[in-house]
Amino acid sequence: MLDAKLVEWKQSNISPSSSQASSESSTDASSSSSSNIGQVLKPAAKPASDRIFKNSVPVKTINMGRIPVAQLTVVENEQIVPDNMDSSPTDFDTFYLFPGHFSIILCVDNCETVSGHGRSKKLFISELQKCKVEYEVRKLHVGDFLWIARDNSDSEKEIVLDFIVERKRLDDLAHSIKDGRFREQKFRMKNSCLKNPIYLVENCSGAKYLGLPESTLEQAMINTQICDGFLVKRTQGVKESVTYLNMMTKMLRRKYQNLTLISGSKEAVQKKTISSNIFMSFKEFNCSSVKNKNLTVKEMFAKHLLQFFGLSVDRAAAIVDVFKTPSEFIDALEKCSSENEKVQLISSIKYGLHKKNIGPALSRSLLLFYSPS
Repeated sequence: MLDAKLVEWKQSNISPSSSQASSESSTDASSSSSSNIGQVLKPAAKPASDRIFKNSVPVKTINMGRIPVAQLTVVENEQIVPDNMDSSPTDFDTFYLFPGHFSIILCVDNCETVSGHGRSKKLFISELQKCKVEYEVRKLHVGDFLWIARDNSDSEKEIVLDFIVERKRLDDLAHSIKDGRFREQKFRMKNSCLKNPIYLVENCSGAKYLGLPESTLEQAMINTQICDGFLVKRTQGVKESVTYLNMMTKMLRRKYQNLTLISGSKEAVQKKTISSNIFMSFKEFNCSSVKNKNLTVKEMFAKHLLQFFGLSVDRAAAIVDVFKTPSEFIDALEKCSSENEKVQLISSIKYGLHKKNIGPALSRSLLLFYSPS
């Protein structure tokens, strides 16, 4: 659960000394959209390196240093609450969607149609209509696009499928990195508990005037894919983005049309396996994705950890799974009889899919803050 809640608070960059990946990947502009779609729809997750390097040109290492982003600011009205409290809806009724009795529809956030670059928004809707994509415009609290399955006989029965898309022009990506929105948006997409978050990045003609080096943008996208577990899809503009969404819609219909889909609580969705057909209702999804939610002490501790340079989301998640609060962490350190024992306590914590050790270098950085003596 916490892995999903951490990612938006993580800087999209990594330091040269960090153990995170530091490579640049550029996707071939002529590669088909269906290639990436197939990667998303596979039931078993591939290693991130397989996803990013498939159909791509050789990569080179970028020695980036720190990406200039805004300092951590707590969202207005955020409060810390005990870990056993939950702000998601509690009144939940299970329902089933049976094969042949539901439709899969693309949901478009209303901000994609009424704000921002006016001509681009109108063109986007026009292209959707040309492709005859079945879509609805709604207020989405997180993401720009997602897909729902709706009962054909009861429009109130809607579930959200496991795919969510955030669309970015390159210039908007640059601005969001500089002002801190980029990591916040990733955090909230992970927190949505939809298993397949996608960043849809569009090239734009003003790429040389973005305010950030192109290598910085490439680094941010690579980190998003390798370190944060997102699929990053690059397109050349609005038309190609719409084509991708249209193909995704068709693929999802083929994937789910013969399955029985079950609504479940957010907690049930978090615990489900990849092959499970349990999904959140649209109502629960949107309610649980409201921006200014209360934070638990555990979540706030994770936010603190993520400010350490080189400390990835997986590492922070592993630490807070062992030590739920800062005081619990500090108490454990104080019980150690030597500095080496403190370093060993932290560095031996396992993180990530391959259960690697956090390591002594990062452990010493944490000790300087949490156990300065």
